[in-house]
Amino acid sequence: MKYFLFECKKMTKKRSVLITIILSVVAMLGYYVFNYSVADRFQKWRILDLENSQIEYPKKIAEDQLELEEAEKAGDSARALELQRTIGIYKNMLEEKRFDWENIHANNWAAIAQKQYEYLDKTVAISKSQNSPSAYWLDHQPISLFTVRASAEEHRLLAETGVKPLVQANTFLYYHPTAYDKFTGEALEFWEESTKRYGMQGFHFLYQIIPSFVIPFVILIGCFVFGNNISAEATKKRKGLNLYAVLPLKRHSLFLAKFCSGLLFTILFVFFIFCLPLFASLVTTGLGSLQIPVLMYDGPAESLLGMLKSTILNEWTDEFHFITLGKYLGIVLVLTFALIFLMFSVYFLLSLFFKNPSVNAAILLIGTFFGMTVLPKSPFNPFTYVDLHKVINGEFAVFHFNEAINVTNGLILLCTVGLLVTVLCYLRFRRYVVE
Repeated sequence: MKYFLFECKKMTKKRSVLITIILSVVAMLGYYVFNYSVADRFQKWRILDLENSQIEYPKKIAEDQLELEEAEKAGDSARALELQRTIGIYKNMLEEKRFDWENIHANNWAAIAQKQYEYLDKTVAISKSQNSPSAYWLDHQPISLFTVRASAEEHRLLAETGVKPLVQANTFLYYHPTAYDKFTGEALEFWEESTKRYGMQGFHFLYQIIPSFVIPFVILIGCFVFGNNISAEATKKRKGLNLYAVLPLKRHSLFLAKFCSGLLFTILFVFFIFCLPLFASLVTTGLGSLQIPVLMYDGPAESLLGMLKSTILNEWTDEFHFITLGKYLGIVLVLTFALIFLMFSVYFLLSLFFKNPSVNAAILLIGTFFGMTVLPKSPFNPFTYVDLHKVINGEFAVFHFNEAINVTNGLILLCTVGLLVTVLCYLRFRRYVVE
């Protein structure tokens, strides 16, 4: 234990550690502040639009009313009919804008979500009655009915809880983006911009950035800083490991002290970095609600005869459900522990072969990218589980028709491979120190 504490003490005295922590803190806080400013700008634009509508729409209605009276006096029935339709449209728009404006100022998000749910639920009913893939199209490309169904259910849950949703650029098309949509060209660009969501509160911000591979990247930085405590002492200029040869210390004890201290500091570093947005949100808009619904893909439903599920995706009937953000973040936390263990052990093994930390980080980065993009998505491919979000929400399992790609198998595989690599680390380590 004393050797472990000694290694931990050495970690805290490294200037490179302090510099990396400072730079990482600045980067994460800068990321949060920038994201917050974008979301705040979208919110202000929405409020400004609603406020202007309460001034401009009544003016437009009054002007059309006067023109309508003149058209009726002149006997211009066609013009009068057109103006009546225009007045009706503007009155409906004014009523909807006033509804949103009043409820936003009253923080009555449940009422807004309920209205959006009713609209989306009606859209689903229309699509089914007309046997049409969707009641809304973008550049001649339909929005998937699965997306409309999932969006409707999301708003029903938001109406039940009354929590404030994440900020979205397009509040009229408040759809939940799903993997069932296959837009191309300008429609894809518009869809991504319209459905991108921004988290201003702490927990909501974490939910926003998890699908962006921020967690593996921060883990890589932690490995780069804390995974070189053996290789750094085995260079020609710094032969610190030779000192242990004259001490009554077993090689396995020394290995465990160095490996575990580096792993511990990597874990602490990763979770400290991801706690920063939570601390920052305490002085902005708060931590946010953990009741935000998170979409989970269930895939094709089982047949009536209880046979195997279909291997064809169907936007009309494929199933889904939602879990709370609190449960989702809990699963992310557990999987992150396992991923840190695997990535650190691999980096530690590389550091025993190559003394240059930059080379080791580059090899790990390239290897991870290769495993994620080139190797097939399989329950036996540990790199499949680097994309935490798509493993947790079931997207990989559904779209690759392999239910074995799940959180439980991911934990088992990551820990098993991590243990095997750790054993290889020890076997390689034995050459450094002679008992």
